[in-house]
Amino acid sequence: MIRPLFLALGIALLVAAPASGQDADRFLAGIWPDELITFDQETLRFEKVGNLRHGAATNNTWTADGRFVAIVTGRMESVEVFDATEMAVVDDFRLSTVGKRIRFMSATPDPDARRIYLVPVVVDLEPDRFIHQTPSEIWVFDRDRREVTHEIPLGDASDWRPNIHFSPDGSSVYLVNEQIVELDAETLEETDRIELDRPLAPGYGGVRGHSLDEVEPGRLFGMYRTVEPRQGMELFGLLEIRLPEKTFSHYELGPQMQLARFALSPDGRRGYAGLSDAAVIDMESRQVILRRKGFERGRTNISMIVSADGQRLFVSGVGDTMYVYDAETLEPETEIFAGGDFMLPPHPLRYRAGAGN
Repeated sequence: MIRPLFLALGIALLVAAPASGQDADRFLAGIWPDELITFDQETLRFEKVGNLRHGAATNNTWTADGRFVAIVTGRMESVEVFDATEMAVVDDFRLSTVGKRIRFMSATPDPDARRIYLVPVVVDLEPDRFIHQTPSEIWVFDRDRREVTHEIPLGDASDWRPNIHFSPDGSSVYLVNEQIVELDAETLEETDRIELDRPLAPGYGGVRGHSLDEVEPGRLFGMYRTVEPRQGMELFGLLEIRLPEKTFSHYELGPQMQLARFALSPDGRRGYAGLSDAAVIDMESRQVILRRKGFERGRTNISMIVSADGQRLFVSGVGDTMYVYDAETLEPETEIFAGGDFMLPPHPLRYRAGAGN
């Protein structure tokens, strides 16, 4: 069943950790080549907590409650599962065989991390050549059974890599990109399909964006851009999707800026958008209250986190440094060396067992 409930994103979504204001005072990160470190917001210091089992991380995806993260390592052939309650890697697996090399473009854990959803790239190792297969399905790896139990075909959308999300109660799986495909989490059969390739209004261009950030289970925010029909001006705006209710809201915020990441303050009153530029958004009035062109001074950030007290903004990108800004003014406060280049972007350790996550 096709229901045009959502706006178009028209993008290949970035695989990234959720960016949000949090109630935790520590972050987890990973640096080259395989170290896991934590960051304390109070002391502004990094400390080593362990190592990955198979080398450098290439991408990662957290569960929405912040307990588990699936990390692709080992030249993209291994997946490691980190449990924030144990502060350690608790599992790993590899699916390559003698005749096949299987790499993972992404690995997404379900809410309890028993199933890992994989976007594989399969390479057949022939005696005289390697044959690269185009990704055409999602594999579901069962950690208890130690095998792939389901293969979900991507069909006509085989040229895109979906971002995978789950309903808060774990009953539905959502494959999100140019469309949203809803699957029953138990049977993995399709229950709904929501087309996204729609303009804002007659005359407007289709909506385009960069990524979706899950600020809480089932609640996604994404920056988008569109074209205003009268003057042909490119605009940017903010889209909010609530997956369980299948509802959305959106609003334009002004002339186009280089924005992709989104973070929400702990009280939900301010939004922070960034990439090369930065903008502070009043979430109640739906207006940009502060703009910074060239905010990252030539860098591209991959992680934005609002401090637990809402006073600071922690930004890190490609490199070995976390930058701390005043959340009110976006003025720089300090720079903190992580000890090596980030391979696992900082993410709040907000999980609290039995705290209603």
